[in-house]
Amino acid sequence: MKAVLIAAGEGTRMRPLTYETPKQLLRIHGKTLLEYVLEALPAEISEIIMVIGYKGEQIQNFLGNEWRGKPVRYVWQEKPQGTAPAISLAKDALRGEKFFLAGYADDVHGAQGVAACVAQSRPCFMVAEAANPRKFGVIETDAAGKITTFEEKPEYPKSNLVSSGFFVLPVEILDYPVPPRENGEEYIPDRVVRMMQDGYEFYTERSTQWIPIGYPEDLQRAEGILCPKK
Repeated sequence: MKAVLIAAGEGTRMRPLTYETPKQLLRIHGKTLLEYVLEALPAEISEIIMVIGYKGEQIQNFLGNEWRGKPVRYVWQEKPQGTAPAISLAKDALRGEKFFLAGYADDVHGAQGVAACVAQSRPCFMVAEAANPRKFGVIETDAAGKITTFEEKPEYPKSNLVSSGFFVLPVEILDYPVPPRENGEEYIPDRVVRMMQDGYEFYTERSTQWIPIGYPEDLQRAEGILCPKK
């Protein structure tokens, strides 16, 4: 299975840290956020496709053309258009396959949960419980773990179960037609909801660890979690 990592955004919420450095190359305990993501990928991942944009040449120079024996391919997203066009840029490399997606190639995830998600034979979302689900894509499931509703950043969440941004997705999502939002961008959740309406099924796998990195203070919080002081 191939993995697509989206690393094209400007990281505006992380400023001033991202004025000179892409968010994925910021560090926790001397290790870049990108390395934390890559180290969580299981052996089943055969190739890494990086979607890059803002200061993407720094990511290319850092990562090169191989990561621990896995080839690395780069796709450029020249201007922000949302996460759905970002994955569609990689469609020539993904035809006929389901694929793993790191929608945010800068959060920290537990490797066990990622491996369990990749091991599923069906489309899968990694999920976790959130204290403030309004900031995320909120999910409801049935008793078998099948997603019944998926709503992005709702004002009144129906549950505290949210998408953590890692997925195994069917290749059909690359071309699924949905209109862009008012800002002109198009997002993966919109395609997922439309596919569910057309009968596609998506299931869930619990994250074994998820540390969202959205703001500068999250780096210090992550340090405390990953390497607590004795």
